[in-house]
Amino acid sequence: MLAAVLAGQAGGVDAPPLKPVRSWNIEYADSMCVAARAYGDPAAPIVIAFKPTPFGDMLQGVVLGTKKQLGRQARVQIELAVSGRQLGEKQDGTRVHFPNEDRAVLTFYLARDQLESLVGASTFSIRASGSAPISVALAMGKPVLAALRTCESDLLQHFGYDPAKIAAIAEKAQGIDPAQWLSSDDYPMSALNAAKQGVSFIGWTISPSGRVSNCRVLQSSGTPELDKAACDAIQRRGRYRPALDAAGKPVESYSTRNVRWSLPGYG
Repeated sequence: MLAAVLAGQAGGVDAPPLKPVRSWNIEYADSMCVAARAYGDPAAPIVIAFKPTPFGDMLQGVVLGTKKQLGRQARVQIELAVSGRQLGEKQDGTRVHFPNEDRAVLTFYLARDQLESLVGASTFSIRASGSAPISVALAMGKPVLAALRTCESDLLQHFGYDPAKIAAIAEKAQGIDPAQWLSSDDYPMSALNAAKQGVSFIGWTISPSGRVSNCRVLQSSGTPELDKAACDAIQRRGRYRPALDAAGKPVESYSTRNVRWSLPGYG
């Protein structure tokens, strides 16, 4: 079981890349798959990890290290580079310190095709504002991505999704960011009054007509009212241009989302 997910960090301008100290590891957990590897000092390594979202086009990248290695806690601007070439646009990220521990985590995001571009790359660099850049000799091969895909497939079956229906999708359903379907007005009053917050991981079905149905809680926030509110909002407001099969026929498809419920003033 993966107790905590790792987070992203920055890469050095002139410093030599950190060498791997362990092999790549594919972590299976209740609601995620993570490919992770440690670099640098074996006694105090920096860990680079990639966590895909089921059915999603984006992956979360994370770097875990000490507070000194990653820098002060803050929202940051992040630039990624692979073998000296910039990877994507500058993006917003977060650098967070673990309470009561000398650990910190930095998060960023990659598209799936960007992750694939890391295969065989000599270096991967992460430059976050306000801290020293970090570069690692990534040494990621195709077997790592294959193992990550196998983990995802196993996870989806665990969630109860039909692999045959997933494989039949040639073009994914298109719609606006589901975050726009939720607002602070959806926060249940009972949860507000009880000062409840957390993250609801939910999944739903997109019908051939583009309507949303069968929203399910894949991992609870720990507060049933929050989980129910997340599904209610998605099912009430969700609309898509449906997925298509190879013949161009609309077919059933699926999507998932982490819905973060944060009390005012907690961020």
